[in-house]
Amino acid sequence: MWRSVRGTLDGSSTGELFGIAVILVALVTLVCSAMIYASGDEVAFFGLLASFAVGTMGVGIHVASREARLRRAGR
Repeated sequence: MWRSVRGTLDGSSTGELFGIAVILVALVTLVCSAMIYASGDEVAFFGLLASFAVGTMGVGIHVASREARLRRAGR
């Protein structure tokens, strides 16, 4: 299992890894904001919106970096 993970990470560009990191941070903040919002704090809704937007941006970064890497490789 670790061999396949290491192979995937070695083949990824910096932008792809940064996109994944942004997605993971957005996921954690989305879960935390959802729990705070569920406890009755309506201001946490802005955290939900912001973390969703950041997660969407992370997907865009990841996909754009992957597309650029594949174009450079000529695939």
